[in-house]
Amino acid sequence: MKKGVCPRCGGKEIFNGSSVSNKSGMQHSNTIPVSLLRTAALNNFVCGQCGYLESYIAKDKDLAAIKKKWPLVF
Repeated sequence: MKKGVCPRCGGKEIFNGSSVSNKSGMQHSNTIPVSLLRTAALNNFVCGQCGYLESYIAKDKDLAAIKKKWPLVF
């Protein structure tokens, strides 16, 4: 998705929400919990053809916090 192609349908009409202001949204609707008191904002990519959605952590510092707090999947 970050390169402009949908992995699901091959569509090339990809919309990027990284410039959307107020990323935390109402009730932190565009975030995921990192710890009890911390959330991480998400950047969303949406395919305009099939509606497929991918989300990525918006800030490197939040990704680093997730690496410290969340268990690694083996």
